[in-house]
Amino acid sequence: MTNDQAIKALEEIKTYTAATRLDEIEYVIDIMKKLEAAGVSKPLEADFEKIKN
Repeated sequence: MTNDQAIKALEEIKTYTAATRLDEIEYVIDIMKKLEAAGVSKPLEADFEKIKN
């Protein structure tokens, strides 16, 4: 699965999420977008200690 696929799935899930949880879903979407922008294509396998800001 790619980050883009995960982001699209989260955005679809957001449609059906309770209003009280929208902030959390948005937070995860923002994280996935930042990882993608940073070039982290496989976040579950990434060594974040090697990634610099």
